[in-house]
Amino acid sequence: MLVLPALAVAAFVAWPKPWFGGFPAYTPACSWPLHVRRPMTSAQAGLIRCYLRALAHHDAAGLQAVAYNDTNRPVRITAKDFRYAADARSGVATATHGPAGEQAYAYAVTIVFADHARETVAMGPVNPSVDNSWRLGIGTLVTQKGPPPGQP
Repeated sequence: MLVLPALAVAAFVAWPKPWFGGFPAYTPACSWPLHVRRPMTSAQAGLIRCYLRALAHHDAAGLQAVAYNDTNRPVRITAKDFRYAADARSGVATATHGPAGEQAYAYAVTIVFADHARETVAMGPVNPSVDNSWRLGIGTLVTQKGPPPGQP
């Protein structure tokens, strides 16, 4: 009886996420309490929920999953990225989004935590060929040091 639910969970975790043109063609979605102000798509709100959940649980892999990366370089998550972890655990946050300057495809999301701390993060599509590939401007792209591979 317990085997069937375990297999269903394992299949979902192992299910390959869609990619298009070398970049994600999906937006991560999670369950986490959140008040949303101003219209936001369910994908965008789900992304913010994933961010808050990863932040509250101090989950670096969770933050990497929602971090914007339009290159094939990894994103480094540091202690600086967890500065609002205690705020994320303080209660239900409120997210408000609006345009982030001149780029019509990018947004600024302001998160007001239950303890009144405030954070603003950028949100944009990581894959310009797909409407539903939102990520957040968190973390730091890892840059290569030294000569390219195969070079002395």
